[in-house]
Amino acid sequence: MAKEHKYFVSYVYSEGWGNIDVTLPEPIQSIDDIRSMERAIAENQELDDSVCVQNFQAL
Repeated sequence: MAKEHKYFVSYVYSEGWGNIDVTLPEPIQSIDDIRSMERAIAENQELDDSVCVQNFQAL
């Protein structure tokens, strides 16, 4: 069984802020991983593309 990496993520976007828990198959290791997460949050939460991760914490 593959290890899951769980994170609590806080973000801002053009209309406010939010937070979400995220489970990833690999740990966050680069800014590209964070940018991918921003795009996924925008898509999954039906937000505009202004999503910017402010902080994340491994759970």
